[in-house]
Amino acid sequence: GEMKLLMLHVRDFWLKSHQRNLESEPELEVEATTEPGGAVLAWVHVEPQDLEDRAATVRKTLKNLKWHARKVEVEQVVLHSFAHLSEQTAEPEASREILLEVGERLESVGYKVLHTPWGHFNEFQMHVEGPGIAKVFKSF
Repeated sequence: GEMKLLMLHVRDFWLKSHQRNLESEPELEVEATTEPGGAVLAWVHVEPQDLEDRAATVRKTLKNLKWHARKVEVEQVVLHSFAHLSEQTAEPEASREILLEVGERLESVGYKVLHTPWGHFNEFQMHVEGPGIAKVFKSF
């Protein structure tokens, strides 16, 4: 099992929370959008084995996100937990902690970070850029 990371260079991105899918979470009504200038939208799938060396998982995730953001020249990252890129999935709370740490670390070096509403199905609207580098899949 490996961490899966699908990174998309989006010109703009809009989300609206649709429906709660984790009982542990409060019902949210959220609407959010990226700022002008584009962003890296990351669909992140954390697997159980990724939790054995959490520091390494966070470090590799950051390295890949920063690399892609530099390549496509954006300063915003949207982090979305997507548990459907593989068969095995880590516990939601553990995945959430990894995403929060990645987000904090990105913010600490100057990125603007948007987390999609946790434990909810969301409605999305996005404009993905055309070049090949706009769509990158990593597994590590």
